[in-house]
Amino acid sequence: MKAVLFAALLVLTFDPGAAQPRAATFDPVGTWTYSTRDDAGAAVSGTMEIAGKPGAYTGTLVSGPDRRLEISDVLTSPSGMVVLANLPDGGVAVIKVWKGTDGKLQAGWGAVRTVIPATVEKSK
Repeated sequence: MKAVLFAALLVLTFDPGAAQPRAATFDPVGTWTYSTRDDAGAAVSGTMEIAGKPGAYTGTLVSGPDRRLEISDVLTSPSGMVVLANLPDGGVAVIKVWKGTDGKLQAGWGAVRTVIPATVEKSK
């Protein structure tokens, strides 16, 4: 009996297919405040609200009464997130938020003005 128990323990310990503990994922849900510059250099500040759960996040970026962007996707990692928001001209705002080595939040963003369609397939 001890040999069977030991063998089972060895398999669980050294099986590369066994489930590995996952690192905690960055939680994007909540209201975020930000201040930055727009792509013309003017100061901009506002809020970013994200709701939902992994794979189904929703939200908005608001920087004024007529400046509201819908969030189309939120991607997370253990140390941060990337937010994609639709621009009125058909482009996409890409916002990156991450924790630095000092544990403080950092962020940056950029506008992708032209989104070029592509086809993609996953190989089997």
